Amino acid sequence: MAKDQEKITSSENKQKKILTKEEKRNRNRYIAAVLLVFAGNAVLYLTLWLLSKYDHVYFDQILFQLKTTTVGVHGGLALGGVASVGLLSLGTTIVQVFLYLLLSGRLFGKLKDILQKNRKYVDYCKSKICRFFVKQMMTLALAVFMVCIIVFITQLDVFAYVDTISTNSDFIEEHYADPETTQLTFPEEKRNLIYIFLESIENTFADTTAGGNITVDYIPELTALAEENVSFSNTDGIGGAYAFAGTTWTASAMVSQTSGVTVKVPLGADVYGAEEDFMPGVYSIGEILRDAGYNQTLLVGSVAEFHGRKAYFTQNGEYNIVDINSLKEEGRLDPDYQVWWGFEDEKLYSYAKEEILSLAEKDEPFNFTMLTVDSHFPNGYVCERCGDEYELQYANVLACSSKQLYEFVEWIKEQDFYENTTIVISGDHLTMDSDFLADIDPEYTRTVYNCIINSAVEPVKEKNREFGTYDMYPTTLAAMGVKIEGDRLGLGTNLFSDKETLTEQYGFEKLDAELQLRSEFYNEHLLMMDDRHFFGNKDETETGETK
Repeated sequence: MAKDQEKITSSENKQKKILTKEEKRNRNRYIAAVLLVFAGNAVLYLTLWLLSKYDHVYFDQILFQLKTTTVGVHGGLALGGVASVGLLSLGTTIVQVFLYLLLSGRLFGKLKDILQKNRKYVDYCKSKICRFFVKQMMTLALAVFMVCIIVFITQLDVFAYVDTISTNSDFIEEHYADPETTQLTFPEEKRNLIYIFLESIENTFADTTAGGNITVDYIPELTALAEENVSFSNTDGIGGAYAFAGTTWTASAMVSQTSGVTVKVPLGADVYGAEEDFMPGVYSIGEILRDAGYNQTLLVGSVAEFHGRKAYFTQNGEYNIVDINSLKEEGRLDPDYQVWWGFEDEKLYSYAKEEILSLAEKDEPFNFTMLTVDSHFPNGYVCERCGDEYELQYANVLACSSKQLYEFVEWIKEQDFYENTTIVISGDHLTMDSDFLADIDPEYTRTVYNCIINSAVEPVKEKNREFGTYDMYPTTLAAMGVKIEGDRLGLGTNLFSDKETLTEQYGFEKLDAELQLRSEFYNEHLLMMDDRHFFGNKDETETGETK
């Protein structure tokens, strides 16, 4: 009798263990399904957030952000995105999980007790539909995830991106003018360069023919500078450079204007813009001027490391980097100071004056490059100097930015070094503020602002030129009196010459498409990437020689 009881007890224990294992498997399946649904929702809301915040989202820009450092990103923008995406994803997941539990008859607690009193629901729980939901939990979770992924892929044109980078083209190789082998002749007295990148400044802000919110010229001082000096335009009036793929965010814009190439991001590459290896194959204006004996400084009102900017300018020109971190370390800025992306343009211009005067005291010519920040999206930063003349905040920020830049230029003109100094003012890219320009004429062509002050040469043709921001590379050198063999560097053309730009030769659409195609020349000679730089091959040929 005792033995029989022991057998029964042993059988019950085994059954409990089996049930326990089954419960664990079910629990793990539930967790996996919930995580899969949450991940899908996060992808969906990230896509919607990107489309709502950015005027146009390029997939290569997302890849670039994933492959470079985001140290120094604007906290409010980042937290806003995380909070928006995270909370919406969590809320949607909770609703979806509740609906699943309801439809699968797996509700628990008081809700289960209440529904068990409803005969229709009890009968439903015995139906084939209910059993379908019970059995297909993982399938349904996977379906939700895949739908969200499909939305991401279609809305961000991922298929188009993959198609372009998988199609080989020799276009860049055939049209690239190597700056290292091109003869450059400097004037006997080398001119100083002050290059000002204006965050998100485009000619649309001044052109009332654009329609929408552009009812007045929001940047009248910049307009006046363009009219009084050299400003290349794609029209008879206000105009500028086209925005090609690979030049539409700040880091890529700064690279394109200083090295004459667009930024291409290989899909399979596991590195890009790493601290030790940021486009080592380009020969930028910084390297040209460094080799010509220039002292060089880059000033930004944020963290210079963001998106690899510090790496690029130190590796390609050995610039002295001045940013919020260096200023705090030197005791020139309060250690706790932080607004917007770092510090506002009012302070930026003050530091710019200090840095320029310091450079001007030296015997060598100088290249001072700076990037403003107040006009960054969304809505810009309202400083103490900004007025409230306009209803929209961004309009007031633009007006304030225009005034501050004009005052800074006037200060430069008063300095002893000005006579031998060329000033180049250029927007970095088109604004990403999707709301501000939402209602402009869809036929209007938006272009990036440019103005060259105190140029050493006069242009052959200033208006009705078609060009990209990368054409600023040889154009800047020409404005400094440098003679360029063939009037081309990189993919850029000297706009002071009568030589056709690539845009004028091929048209914007064809050229934009060509520049996005896969280029072995670009990967091997500009990025200097070999098989070791693509995922799956990182540890191979460790002792091999890199091109």
